[in-house]
Amino acid sequence: MKRFAFRLERLLELRAWNEKKAELALAEKAGACAILEAKIEENLASRARSSRDAYAPGREIADFRAAEFYLRRLDIERQRLSAELLISEVEREKARLVWVDKHRDKESVGKLKERREAEYYRLALREESKVLDDMARHPSRGRDAPTRGAALTAAPATALTAAPAAGLAAAPAAAQLRES
Repeated sequence: MKRFAFRLERLLELRAWNEKKAELALAEKAGACAILEAKIEENLASRARSSRDAYAPGREIADFRAAEFYLRRLDIERQRLSAELLISEVEREKARLVWVDKHRDKESVGKLKERREAEYYRLALREESKVLDDMARHPSRGRDAPTRGAALTAAPATALTAAPAAGLAAAPAAAQLRES
């Protein structure tokens, strides 16, 4: 049975490559979001630690003031990180939509390939069944058909090559019969 060949295989490969490219872009955006989320968590943990340590016994007013400035800086940094995270999440969503679109394009050609392949093998199986049924109905055309066909084609060739020689030998005998 001949192997199935999909005419749009290159298009399928191109769409798979585009999907992979979009997936990598999505992973990059998701990674940026994860890094920002981790930085925000680290900021919150650092703020909690500083708040707890700022009012520890044995601290002076200058220490309280430095801790207050540090907490303000952490709050400003957290707000900046939160704003960056929002922008990054919007970019991630856009990248996800692009990936979904590329995935859908690839899947549509993939499904077409699956359908055509199934149809190809279904028709090939049907054709093979017809040949086997024909062989079962007509055993003389079955397994020996190529051998018989080869013998038939070889036989006329030998008869044709033998005929001129036989004709030359038979010509004097035919002339003698006419004379008598």
